[in-house]
Amino acid sequence: MTQEQKQEFTRRISQENHSGLILVLCDIFHTYGMDAMAAYEAENMTTYLQTIGQARRAMQELIECFSKEDPLGRNVVAILRFIYGKLVRSEVRRQPDELDRCVQMVDDLRVGFVHLHELDNEGAVMQNVHQVYAGLTYGKGTLNESIQGVNYEKTWIPGLRAKRCHALSEMVKYK
Repeated sequence: MTQEQKQEFTRRISQENHSGLILVLCDIFHTYGMDAMAAYEAENMTTYLQTIGQARRAMQELIECFSKEDPLGRNVVAILRFIYGKLVRSEVRRQPDELDRCVQMVDDLRVGFVHLHELDNEGAVMQNVHQVYAGLTYGKGTLNESIQGVNYEKTWIPGLRAKRCHALSEMVKYK
């Protein structure tokens, strides 16, 4: 995961509501899954194992987001646990057993989560965070993007309502 992707995920985490955090987790998992497959193809086993570990952490966070008390939540958790098992298998065998299939399954689930997110009208989980403004500056032969309102060096933002948000920002910042 590149530094720009980490910054984008951090910004999204600070601005999203609960259903939006699920989408961010799906995107984080997708990024780590693709990075793991690329590392395996490049025969970089250290990076492969690190990114598989990060993908497992993202999947564990995703599993924790769903209620095990209702039937729909149990069904989603069962699918996510299946994917988690494939990640563990890929890590132990040191080869991406069906990792592309797992990434595709999460991408397919994400489509449904997008529809749920459109119906969700509650506010952001993190309160008292700076509003993020992005802009472009044009110069002769250059184009610069600037983002104001977020300090990416700081992982703890005052006013967090849920520990899950802090864990997500730690997961994104983790190297």
